[in-house]
Amino acid sequence: MKPAATAPQSDRTTESGIHYTALLCVVLLWGSGPVVTKLVTVPPVTGAALRFAISIPLLSAIVVATRRRVSGPTMRAAAAPGAAFGTNLVFVFATLQEATVAVLVVAVSLQPAAILVIAGPMFGERPTRPHIAWTLVAISGAAIVILGAGSELRTSPLGVVLSLLAVALFTAYFVLTRAARLKTAVDPIEWMTAINIWAFLAVAPIALFASDWADVTGMEGSDWFWLAVLAYMTGVLGHVLMSWVHGYVEASRSSLSMLLMNVVAVSLAWPVHDEPMTWIQGVGGLIALGSVAAVLRIPPASANR
Repeated sequence: MKPAATAPQSDRTTESGIHYTALLCVVLLWGSGPVVTKLVTVPPVTGAALRFAISIPLLSAIVVATRRRVSGPTMRAAAAPGAAFGTNLVFVFATLQEATVAVLVVAVSLQPAAILVIAGPMFGERPTRPHIAWTLVAISGAAIVILGAGSELRTSPLGVVLSLLAVALFTAYFVLTRAARLKTAVDPIEWMTAINIWAFLAVAPIALFASDWADVTGMEGSDWFWLAVLAYMTGVLGHVLMSWVHGYVEASRSSLSMLLMNVVAVSLAWPVHDEPMTWIQGVGGLIALGSVAAVLRIPPASANR
């Protein structure tokens, strides 16, 4: 990775409209992820392994075409978050075979609170009282979106466990990526190429052991199409944008914005998976949206020091 001196701290902590626009794109892309994932009918480990297998060639081609290179330090730094990301996707696939989309976003809504606790000691981010208050209101709004589904909120005990494991691993990936972006000037495309390689290496041995070749040969054209959408749109584009955003937006803010993924996911699950959305969920979505907007308008903590 490049020396930290090539990306001054003042540049990395400057939040602006373009960074928030990119963050909004990530929210839309990642919010559609659970809905698209549920359309893929292959076993969870097989789906996760294939998702990374078809992402790596595209990312590698972009690296070569743009004369970048994935250095040894970048590969070493990406090992832990890459493994966490890969394992996370296995649990996401598994959760959505055991539960409705709303159940997964219940677990996802816990992430901003966890990040708020972690960000202080790990990144030196000190949220103000209004920041904390609006975060709690946003989480409440997300809870209304989720719990407003009523009887449509269906799962098994296994689905609950899997969803919590998925979020724990994604939080680890999120935090480790933010840490890497603060310490060094990591190129987003190089970083995501390394992440996808490690994610594939983490999942492939499990897939070889737990899957059968018939799982792949039996895939329908729609499975391949939705895997491609998941890999290239939600995966490559969404995660490259997010790894870039990590260098400019505080983790406690970017993570809070991910609550809006819940609104996107539940809204899309209605027409795609026939998981109805109620007026109560609509009110919750407006509360979450307004609260996130309020937090993003609060000046970064670094600017107040």
